[in-house]
Amino acid sequence: MKYLPLVWSAIWRKPTEAVLIWLAVTASFTLFGFMVGLHAAYDQIVENARMDRLEVDSRFPSASPVGILLPLAARDQIAKVEGVAAVSSGAYVRGYYRDPHSSARVIAVDEHMREVQPEILPNPAQWNQLLATPMGVFISSGLAARFGLKAGDMMPIITPPGTRADGGTAWEFLVLGVVPKKLDNGRFDNDQFILGNLSYVENTWPLTQRGYAWGFRVAVSDAANANEVSLRIDRLLANSSTPTLTIPDKVNEVNAVNSGISVASKTWPVAGAGIFMILLLTANGIAQSVRERTPEFAVLKTLGYSNATLMALVFAEVAIPCLAGAILGTGLAALLTRLPTHYLPADLRDLPKPDLSFVVAASAVGCAVLLALASAVIPMRRLRHLSVTDALAGR
Repeated sequence: MKYLPLVWSAIWRKPTEAVLIWLAVTASFTLFGFMVGLHAAYDQIVENARMDRLEVDSRFPSASPVGILLPLAARDQIAKVEGVAAVSSGAYVRGYYRDPHSSARVIAVDEHMREVQPEILPNPAQWNQLLATPMGVFISSGLAARFGLKAGDMMPIITPPGTRADGGTAWEFLVLGVVPKKLDNGRFDNDQFILGNLSYVENTWPLTQRGYAWGFRVAVSDAANANEVSLRIDRLLANSSTPTLTIPDKVNEVNAVNSGISVASKTWPVAGAGIFMILLLTANGIAQSVRERTPEFAVLKTLGYSNATLMALVFAEVAIPCLAGAILGTGLAALLTRLPTHYLPADLRDLPKPDLSFVVAASAVGCAVLLALASAVIPMRRLRHLSVTDALAGR
């Protein structure tokens, strides 16, 4: 503690410069926290994805006469494929709740979804309630909080014209209950889902869309055979009017994370670029500070301060703002991740929420220590070879 006044006075030797460096470090570690947290979120998505769940979609949606839709009759064909344990069909109702900026998507499923993905709803009674209530929906806790909904509330979803057979644009849904966030992937990959009943959607659609689904969810009996079962399904429907593309959830998530313009692959380079910028800034700042205070360090040497003590003082001078910026920046990143997704630009709303866990915070602190050490290496070597006589003589 007796050295703290020396370190503190050195940090605030130039207050404006000290504040600007601290703000830059904080901003950099906010970006670092976002990027590392986003990378962790992608890792969690891939880890949670399952090989024993398949997604079946239209292979050529633009060439199909019904677009992305698949005939419901294909469900029974897929159910007979060797290795298939259960098949469910589903569809979407896309629109908004009250405000056009409050987008909402109801995932409507049939009665077979409880066999394919039973964990979506916590208990069988909720499945019975959903299937017995055509207009009923279960809403995730995050979306319920965002919309201010609870069990028993009506939730009208406004959709574009032409989505209902009666010409209307409002779909009335009854909230049956609120369920916790799902860690499983596929259609239920976050805390923003609404689960509805396909029979209601099917009977409300225009006549031209009835008898079709947006896709199928398949449970396989053995995850080790998931790829082979996928090929069997696609071969079965290869010559139909709507050929399919079937892929296991885990393979789908890995491809999404690693192919195309992969956001996940850019997280480390972006985080590294921010840290490198701060390295240059802090290294230049501490080097200049030590050069300007060379006579002061010479005086301290004459008073009995060892080289190790002087180097420790220099390290502390750069470590304190780095650690403070890392802690504040990571905390700020954690706060920003709590913002509702509808505040984000439309292109960013599909990104997973960064996972600002203890590991990410520890990584930020560790990176701050390494950053401080790297910034102080050259000034510390300069002090180690400092000549008291030359420094006091101004040479």
